Amino acid sequence: MSNYSYSEIQDMQRKAMERVREMKRNSDIVTSSAQKEFDRETLIPPVQKVIEPKITNMPPNFPKNNPYPSFKTVFENENKVTVKEQKPPQRPAQEKRDNIIETFFAEPDKALLLGLIMLLKSERADEALILALTYILS
Repeated sequence: MSNYSYSEIQDMQRKAMERVREMKRNSDIVTSSAQKEFDRETLIPPVQKVIEPKITNMPPNFPKNNPYPSFKTVFENENKVTVKEQKPPQRPAQEKRDNIIETFFAEPDKALLLGLIMLLKSERADEALILALTYILS
């Protein structure tokens, strides 16, 4: 500031005030034109389009009941066949462990929840979330 004289500083302030007044005039013009446009739009009620429901006919060869078996029944049937065919003689401890695994394969939802709980526990997630998932699991 020491490089400017007092008259130069006053001149800069005057020019700044002129720019502020010009910006104010421009904003007043824009807001007044926008207000006029808004008033015109509110006077004319908007035309509402009537939506009519469209009825779609099903194809004549569409099956009446569900032709696809549920995921759970397919999974259980596949699991039963493979376990019976490929079951080698086992010790009692290993058999108990396999029964637990078969239980989770029979219920894929529980297997997914158990995997999610283990992943969250290893990531040190919120304990309340892990307890809630454990409650859902039981």
